[in-house]
Amino acid sequence: MIVLLYLLATVGSGALAIRAPLADKEDPVRRSYAVLAGTAALTWLGWSIFLFWPGAHVGKLINGVSAAFLPYALLSFVDHFFVGREGAPKDSRLAQLGGFAPFVAAAYAGCELFLDAWLRVHFTPWRFGQAGLSDVILGAWVAAGLSISVRRLWQRHQGSNLRIERARIRYLLILASSAIGSSLLEAFVRAFAPDDPNASFFTREGNVQGALPPIGALLTTTLLWFLFQMISLTRMLDLAEIVARVGAVSIAAVILVLLDSLSALSLLSSYPTHGFFQAFVGSVLFLLAWDPLRNQLERWLGAVINPRGQVLGDAMRDVEAALPRAISLPALSATLLDRFVSSGRIPTASLYLWDEERRLYRLVSEAGTRALPAVLNVARTPFVDGFLGGEPAYLRVVLERQLRRDPRREENLTRRLEVMRSMNADLVVPLTSGDLVLGWLALADEADSDGFSEEEVARLVRLGARAAGTVENIHSFDQLKEEHRLTALGTMAAGLAHEIRNPLAGIRGAAQFLETTRTGTDQEMVRVIVDETDRLNRIVAQFLDYARQLRIHAEPVAPGELLAATARSLAATGTPGVELSVLVEPELPDLAIDEGKLRQVLLNLAQNALQAMPEGGALTLRARKGVLGDPRARQARAIELSVEDTGVGISTEDLDKLFVPFFTTRHDGTGLGLAISQRIVQAHHGELDVRSEVGRGTTFIVRLPWNEVDSAAKAGERPA
Repeated sequence: MIVLLYLLATVGSGALAIRAPLADKEDPVRRSYAVLAGTAALTWLGWSIFLFWPGAHVGKLINGVSAAFLPYALLSFVDHFFVGREGAPKDSRLAQLGGFAPFVAAAYAGCELFLDAWLRVHFTPWRFGQAGLSDVILGAWVAAGLSISVRRLWQRHQGSNLRIERARIRYLLILASSAIGSSLLEAFVRAFAPDDPNASFFTREGNVQGALPPIGALLTTTLLWFLFQMISLTRMLDLAEIVARVGAVSIAAVILVLLDSLSALSLLSSYPTHGFFQAFVGSVLFLLAWDPLRNQLERWLGAVINPRGQVLGDAMRDVEAALPRAISLPALSATLLDRFVSSGRIPTASLYLWDEERRLYRLVSEAGTRALPAVLNVARTPFVDGFLGGEPAYLRVVLERQLRRDPRREENLTRRLEVMRSMNADLVVPLTSGDLVLGWLALADEADSDGFSEEEVARLVRLGARAAGTVENIHSFDQLKEEHRLTALGTMAAGLAHEIRNPLAGIRGAAQFLETTRTGTDQEMVRVIVDETDRLNRIVAQFLDYARQLRIHAEPVAPGELLAATARSLAATGTPGVELSVLVEPELPDLAIDEGKLRQVLLNLAQNALQAMPEGGALTLRARKGVLGDPRARQARAIELSVEDTGVGISTEDLDKLFVPFFTTRHDGTGLGLAISQRIVQAHHGELDVRSEVGRGTTFIVRLPWNEVDSAAKAGERPA
């Protein structure tokens, strides 16, 4: 039924008219669009009523009166949208269209109700077909009025220097001209259709519509949808992809119609069964070939309509194919970044990954050219909060639109946008594994681009999830290599320690003997030999501890008791000039830990703190509730054991090297104490973090998960 098509156009136009102003009721562009879509909806509603009930003038009156205001509504929207969102429309013809529209509507209604019937009786030319004087007046008015809007768009197209705006206007001109032209052509052909009031419903419906199908209603609804996408800031690339997809389906539909039409000719033969069989076989063959045919058609049309989007799509396919072969971070960076940049669609791209030691996201690699260098490090919060909240990606234009519409989120959105600008990114795609954010891919867009389409963003998000799996595989592979390295290092260290300690014992014994037989300066020199021999022995012992595989003997221990035992050990060795305090938050659960090894960690941290306060100060051992900072820990609850001092602090340059083996800022240090402490904490599935400010003091924080007491206590000894 033709009336159903017009009803669909009515519902579609009306829904757009209602939806448009909901986002911003004060926006004049959205209000003018709502008027345009609402006027079109009334026009199609009236024609639907007339098709269903041709004898009722009310349907045709609604259709004609509404159509009389369409030129004014379209020009009002064009002026508001292209002149600007501020100020009144500036085309003087708009006031003229608005002033004449009520008179045209009144003239149409008068002719339709009174004059057309008289002309049909007394004037011969009006006895044939359906057209009346009212239709002639309305058609001339609508054609002239809408042509003003088309001319206005063409002038804007010619005067614009922006490639994207010109492309958008070209789409709009093609759609508007097609919708207007097809609607006027339908009205012209309809004028010569027969008018038989005694015909059946379907015959009368066809006569009222005329020889041409309702292409105008379809194109007009498409035009309204296109305008809605424009005011909603949806990218042109979305529209290009949809056009390519619809075009592919349309071509396929034409092929199928031709196949069925040829088969239908056989139905006229003496054996119609041959025609049915041919139609069946042709349809089956078409369906079998549909998928490759559709993909090829969409690629071909995409290359014609949206060549830049096609280039990005090809780059994404190449990256998806190459990801499984990336077994290192440099290979992953080359796979992701170089291919995107070499495509020419993305000028710059960068990869950020979580750095466990620094407790932040670090720039791993970048490609392309940029005006400013990208920020090297990004804090975990608040930037990734949106990803953790379920946002699939950050698109700069979307965040800016949200910032304008939702001032309550101004702080979070502003900070997120600042980070994106510091990374020179227009799109940030997270590398997620489940609810973990391992990093992200930051992509910049060309200066004159219309952005990334919804489908492109969705594909990039899926690509980010696959890249996250590659990152996890690389981390697992690196961890396995590190375990093999430490195993080999431990074997070598055990043999080396044996070979070094025996000569050291001989040297130390000989030196001690000489020390008893010498006096004065000679005795002091021998004492230096003994001390340095002891120091070398300690280095060998610590190196052996660092290299060998740790074994954790876990048992339940109260955090307060652990800190108290550490404080007693410190007090026994002496803390001159230092005020020592222990603060324990109430109701903390027991920890499943190796008490001896954790006490070794806390003592090492506390002794470092004492050495950082040569003139005295305050040393605080604290236990409280917290959360694990590693994104892979999924914000798991933890117990924080902190060692806080008021010493000289640590410089920013040294902070990045603290846990590197053999790095030390003391002349008598080995550089292995913090590295060993970190290994012990990590063996407990915890984290060792440091915060420091030069001249104000340093805080080392040991975070340990508190939900492993039962399982770990039952397990007893376990390898790290």
